[in-house]
Amino acid sequence: MTIEKQITDLLKEQDCVIVAGLGGFIANYIPASINPVTHVFIPPCRQVAFNVALRNNDGILANHLVRTLGVGYAEAVANIEKQSLVWAGLLNRGEKISFDNVGYLYADKENHIQFVPERNVNLLDDAFGLSVFSSQPVLSQEKSQKPAQKITRISAVKSGRKLPSSLKWAAILLPLAALSVWSAYNTGQVNNMYQNSATVIPAPAPRAVTSVANPFTEMKKTLESPIAEMEITDVKIEAELPAIPEAKAEPDYYFIIGGAFGVKENADKLVESLTAKGYNAIIQGQNRNGLYMVSIESFSDKEIALQKTQELRNEEFPGAWLLSMR
Repeated sequence: MTIEKQITDLLKEQDCVIVAGLGGFIANYIPASINPVTHVFIPPCRQVAFNVALRNNDGILANHLVRTLGVGYAEAVANIEKQSLVWAGLLNRGEKISFDNVGYLYADKENHIQFVPERNVNLLDDAFGLSVFSSQPVLSQEKSQKPAQKITRISAVKSGRKLPSSLKWAAILLPLAALSVWSAYNTGQVNNMYQNSATVIPAPAPRAVTSVANPFTEMKKTLESPIAEMEITDVKIEAELPAIPEAKAEPDYYFIIGGAFGVKENADKLVESLTAKGYNAIIQGQNRNGLYMVSIESFSDKEIALQKTQELRNEEFPGAWLLSMR
């Protein structure tokens, strides 16, 4: 029974294949990348790693042997355990175990199992035909830059001294105040001038001046007039902030299968039993053989799904296995 070839075929469509008693092969997706130094373009791929802690049978490899080789499930499990013992003996003797298009296993000086993946093989079907290539960057010719000419503007020289506004008003009011003072102390001459002008231009008789306002007092009132107060009211500006869109939850791609049944009523009974225990159990469709698969729990994160699968195997579901829909 060529288990090595079956492992290679399963890794093309499964993210995790466990060999009972030996360990588990995990295929991780790596996106396309560009090396900024060597300018090498690397297409997306699925890189295989090995975890010695995954030793419990998850049923994926055994069911694959049943479908492809036509043997019973118990016989398939027995052959896997037998092959695991053979491989363990080879590793203890310092020999390597090769898996076609996957990599090889060996034991280091501390007797720890190490895995070296095959670098020239890409297990991602979407990257079929894509290869690693290098492309040198195109250097653009530097354009000659003319020195910028500085344009100096000639502006009129402005005086740095400015007269205060109080002196401006004083220059206007002082001549008027002087004229008022002179008129106050020379009323006779003013009346003669007025009468002389009245002989040419008829006008009503002038009124006697009873009191004369002090021009200095008027000028002081003008200069000391209070400045009008401006009332400034607080203005509140309220703006509605744009609503932050709610992040959409990522759908579940990984389902922990607790059993598969040919009769749907039996699958429904298992779903009812698991739901009563607090699990989010559902019927996750039918497999290639037409069996109804019952999912115990489902997750969107792969690492969490693998950890939860291991916990369920250690408890009440030793035959549980992980189904990837991604």
